[in-house]
Amino acid sequence: MPTVSEVCDFLDHIAPPDLAEEWDNVGLLVGRRSRSVAGLLTCLTLTPDVAEEALRRQAQMVVTHHPVLFRGTRVLNDQAPEGRMLLDLIEGGVAVYSAHTRYDSAPDGINQQLAESLGLTDIRPLRPRPENPESGSGRLGCMVSGSDFRDLLRALQKTCHAPFVQYCGDPDRPVGRVAVACGSAAEFLADAVENACDTFVTGEARFHAVLDALQQGVRLVLTGHYASERFAMEHLANVLARRFPEIQVQASSVESGPLKAFPGFPAS
Repeated sequence: MPTVSEVCDFLDHIAPPDLAEEWDNVGLLVGRRSRSVAGLLTCLTLTPDVAEEALRRQAQMVVTHHPVLFRGTRVLNDQAPEGRMLLDLIEGGVAVYSAHTRYDSAPDGINQQLAESLGLTDIRPLRPRPENPESGSGRLGCMVSGSDFRDLLRALQKTCHAPFVQYCGDPDRPVGRVAVACGSAAEFLADAVENACDTFVTGEARFHAVLDALQQGVRLVLTGHYASERFAMEHLANVLARRFPEIQVQASSVESGPLKAFPGFPAS
């Protein structure tokens, strides 16, 4: 049976450690590397509901995108929800691994998947690394000739399973060069402008970033943070299942986007 260490080594291979941002907290965050893994769960965010699911399914490992223990932790006890969750996982022998920004920027990571799902050509990093321009954060590429903005929005909804997307800018303006950066990545707007992109896709942005996009003449498309990344954790579950057929791998079935729309909930 594969060990936590072997799964970590594979994840380190597909999402190399040197791709992580300096401020990030990634890798094996909880657990013993020597423990055997028969069950594994992937998720976008490790919440108490997902932790309970992992324990119920008798998983030995959770691969989450967003890190636990992200901010400085001074105590770990049962007085706070995160502490109770982590203690339950530790007592249940469940290891926790996060790739986060490493997986955002990986060769087959979230931004690459987003760019490919839109049918972009000549895909390359939006913010290349000085020491290696072939790698870096975000992605940019060109839409196939004849595609319009509505084609892009439909492709995004299909990939991200998003009930709706938001945008600013002229929907009838032709689409040429497109930049993508998953999650909360409005800081990449300047990179999109510098690379002469007419459209920039991200998960979420502050109001003033939207106004800035309008002033810069760049269409800004927002899928929602959850929608911009969750699909890739389902993809990662499939990748891990193929690499480790001995492990029962699945994406969390209880995880969902935390925000709901009104109208939309069932009538009482």
